[in-house]
Amino acid sequence: MLSRMVKKARYSKAFQRVHQTVTLAPQERMLDMAFAFARWGRLPGDYLEFGVFDGWSLTAAYHLAQKHRLNGMRFLGFDSFDGLPASDDVDGYPFQQFTRGQLKCDQRTVEANLRRDGVDMSKVELTKGWYSDTLTDQTRQRLNLRQAAVVWVDCDLYSSTVPVLDFILPVLQDGTVLIMDDWFLFRAHPDRGERKAFGEWLARNPDVEVTPFAKPGWHEASFIAHLRGDRAPVEKLAETSAVAP
Repeated sequence: MLSRMVKKARYSKAFQRVHQTVTLAPQERMLDMAFAFARWGRLPGDYLEFGVFDGWSLTAAYHLAQKHRLNGMRFLGFDSFDGLPASDDVDGYPFQQFTRGQLKCDQRTVEANLRRDGVDMSKVELTKGWYSDTLTDQTRQRLNLRQAAVVWVDCDLYSSTVPVLDFILPVLQDGTVLIMDDWFLFRAHPDRGERKAFGEWLARNPDVEVTPFAKPGWHEASFIAHLRGDRAPVEKLAETSAVAP
């Protein structure tokens, strides 16, 4: 058992500040595991992030991908850069947690944050706009998007998550890591937010199966995607992968 003195030190503000400085946050641990999986599974493709906010998680993704030598990976961020839309009836009363315009950060500020934190902007592409307008076949073509290795869904709301999941469907591969950052919001209600959108998406697409993956924090969940009838042999993946050994 911890002594009273040790407990007092561990729960002090000073200890918490040091702890936060020298350890990875849960989101960073999640990304670290996702990129480790991508590397050792020889999983090619890009990193897609939906819900960029101020660029913090995109910065973490870039540096952790470099740690795992995923040198060919691109980092594609999608955001309105005008904050969240208004909550619809699904995410409204009685579990409403967000307001229109919340989590707003303009694109210029995000780009400045990324540069300041050492991100190679030649590997980054940001797409601005509401998902209903931007998540289209034309956008996939413009970005030359072929395969997604890791997908970070930080949309908060059901109405925002639905178009994201439909957008990524054509670029899923066997092994794509799907990170749902707000899985346990709205009191973890299955008929709210990302959980409702994810369940409906799987029901609409029976050829997609998922295996639960890591869950390092209280609010996110992650899954490995599998495509029925489209599983390439490991030997073929090894031949085509751009991942460094």
